[in-house]
Amino acid sequence: MSDMTRAVLVTGANQGLGYHTVHQLAQTPGMIVFLGSRRMPAGEEAAAKMAPDVHPTSSVIPVHVDLADEKTISAASEFVAAKLGEKGISKLDCLVNNAATAVGPATEIFAVNVAGTLAVKTAFYPLIKPGGEIMNISSSFGSHGLRAARPYTLPPAVATGPPYSASKAAINNLTLQWAWEEEQKKTGIRVVSICPGLNATTMSRFSKAGVSPAVGCAVMVNEVLQPQGKSGIFFDKDGPIPW
Repeated sequence: MSDMTRAVLVTGANQGLGYHTVHQLAQTPGMIVFLGSRRMPAGEEAAAKMAPDVHPTSSVIPVHVDLADEKTISAASEFVAAKLGEKGISKLDCLVNNAATAVGPATEIFAVNVAGTLAVKTAFYPLIKPGGEIMNISSSFGSHGLRAARPYTLPPAVATGPPYSASKAAINNLTLQWAWEEEQKKTGIRVVSICPGLNATTMSRFSKAGVSPAVGCAVMVNEVLQPQGKSGIFFDKDGPIPW
């Protein structure tokens, strides 16, 4: 395998933003993209669906990772490590923490969006190469600055309200904490929060106000392929977002 080969794991990638992120990355030469899915059959189906579009020098590998089940997270890290070894790649270039939920009691939303993301980072951290990246998919709904500057309500299609927004604020806090830790350790690992905007996905109940996730994922794809080089930042396609 070429030294130029890049390896990426995207959680929550059997549909929506995660799916299109994997799909577009896999069309790029020299990519190994791990398609994380809460249900393995759904992940395998998604990988098969995009297979005709995958570049001949790239590959998509489905992996079972359920943020509500730490056993699957641990098993997934071992699986990914083994697959990387088979391909002669030692580390991941980027971990994309995309999986999240916006439906259910607040305790379940926090268990997946916050505790689950923390568990994934902990399990996969040893697999991230020096100079790599941890990309946390956040939301402007989690911005304290925006809410303080101009209070607003979520679009009607997003019926979750405070629990989801608060979970994304917590994710932003983790981004800042992890970025600081990597700076102290001088690993060169960047940690960023990205808001892909409102997309027409199942999470937004296919909001008519949202763009297609095939378009919305561009900010995520671009950051993987052409990272900004900065750490501890929160941004969307238009630029920085206040914390």
